[in-house]
Amino acid sequence: MKTKEMSEAIGVNPTTIQRWTKYFKIDCDVTEQGHFLYTEKHLQLFRKIKRELDEGKRMKEINLNERQGQGEPSVPTKQYEAKLEKMLVQVDALEEKLATKADDVVSYQLLKHRSELDEMMKLVGTLEDRLLFIEKRMMSHHHQEKQVVNEHTPKKIKRGPWRSFMNLFAF
Repeated sequence: MKTKEMSEAIGVNPTTIQRWTKYFKIDCDVTEQGHFLYTEKHLQLFRKIKRELDEGKRMKEINLNERQGQGEPSVPTKQYEAKLEKMLVQVDALEEKLATKADDVVSYQLLKHRSELDEMMKLVGTLEDRLLFIEKRMMSHHHQEKQVVNEHTPKKIKRGPWRSFMNLFAF
C-alpha cells in the first residue's frame, strides 16, 4: 500500500503517515524513488496510533509494542550495500564532472578576460597614435605661427638720439 492509500484508509493526511513513520521508526519497504510501501500490519499499527492520539495522548506517550526496527531490515544487506556502492560511484562521477565543469568555466573566463585586455591594448595603442598625431599638428601649427608672427613683425628700425627726445613728449 502506498502512503496515499494508507492515509485514506486511516483518515489522515499523507504527510501525517510519513511523519508517524519517521517518528515511530516504522520499518517499511521504500521504492527506488523514495516512496514508502506499507502492509496490512502497518495499517493496524497506524490505526492504533490514531486511536491513541484521538484519546488525547501525545506522540511521545504512545508505546508501540509492535514497534518495528528490531526485526530484519526490509532490504537484504547485500542488496543495500550494492546499491550504496553504486550510488557512491555515481556521486564520485558527478563530483569529477563538477570539477571539470568548474575548470572549464574558469578557463573560459580567463580567455574572455584576455581577449578584453587585448582589445583594450589595441585601443590604448590607437589613442597613443592619435595623441602623437595631434602633438605633431600642434607643433607644426605652432611653428607656422612663429613664422607668420616673424613675417608680420616690423623689422627693428635703428633709433637715433632724436627718438629718445620724442619719447620725452609722448603720453
